Amino acid sequence: MRVLSLLSLLALEIVSAVNAVGVTEPPAGAVVVDLNSNAAGVYKTIQDAVASLPNDSSSRTIFIHPGTYRGQVILRRPGPTTFQGYTQDISSQVANTVILTNSLVASAAGSNSKSATLQIYANDVKVYNIDIKNTYGKPGGPGSQSQALALSQSGERNGYYGVGFFSYQDTVYTADGTSYFGNNYIEGAVDYIFGMKGVAYFYNSILANSNRGFITAQGRESEAYLGAFVFDKIKLITVVNGTDNKMFLGRPWRNHSTVIFKNSDFGNVVDLRGWTTWASTDPRTDAVYYAEYNNVGASAWNPSRVSFAKQIGKDEAEGKWSVKGTLGSDSWIDSRFRCISCGVI
Repeated sequence: MRVLSLLSLLALEIVSAVNAVGVTEPPAGAVVVDLNSNAAGVYKTIQDAVASLPNDSSSRTIFIHPGTYRGQVILRRPGPTTFQGYTQDISSQVANTVILTNSLVASAAGSNSKSATLQIYANDVKVYNIDIKNTYGKPGGPGSQSQALALSQSGERNGYYGVGFFSYQDTVYTADGTSYFGNNYIEGAVDYIFGMKGVAYFYNSILANSNRGFITAQGRESEAYLGAFVFDKIKLITVVNGTDNKMFLGRPWRNHSTVIFKNSDFGNVVDLRGWTTWASTDPRTDAVYYAEYNNVGASAWNPSRVSFAKQIGKDEAEGKWSVKGTLGSDSWIDSRFRCISCGVI
């Protein structure tokens, strides 16, 4: 598949839902980051700007000028925080001019979360128009691991808008809390969207597969709590030749793994079986909830789907698994990045 043409197509869809608005100047009161500036009060790294924020309940904004910023960014504060990257079009990840990049594998960092380029341990966070990368890459050899996160998300009511996430294995980690991903680009190959206790809704985004593997590894452990991924109006693409029909929508990290794909375009990306076990000797499929609704493309629902996946109807897909039904509330989501009619049956 040609990536650029698909990106352009999705950009056209997004523009219809979100008016193209640029954010090229710092909002009033924002902390400013510009690696090319020597002006007083302007920070050269994003982490230095984060460190300057008061540890209180006040709302704060960090505005980031164009450039490639290196290193990790770790946020821990009680007040709402917004990261805004310079952009000519807030609705489009393709227009991003700010890159945050680091290279660190979990085995060296000490944990999955500690390997993440962006680590959010806070509530009411908004991230706009930043491309976030962990460039560690593929495993070094047989049996080696390459868990190297772009994002570790912990906290309630956190939104990621027009953001790009890039890694190979474990790109986006929803550790816990509630999060919404609107108009994003997420790239990886192995379990590249994963989590146990986090509940996340992904809308109007591209999932880009860089090798054969597994899109999700959701790890809900029991019915005692809700951990889930919902994917709505997603376009699946491949970025490496020869990987069509080689991706699985998911495999169960734990027995109650819960994932829903709806209103999405699978193209010919997905293995016709759709989903797979954790391992041949450890299937973990006896209590999974793997559901599909109203998807299109050559690799959408077909007679070859595994027995532990199912199709669901509109009432369940757009009721129980609407934005509000999934996340519990939706008033905190930036309305420019959501479907107002979604969930209306």
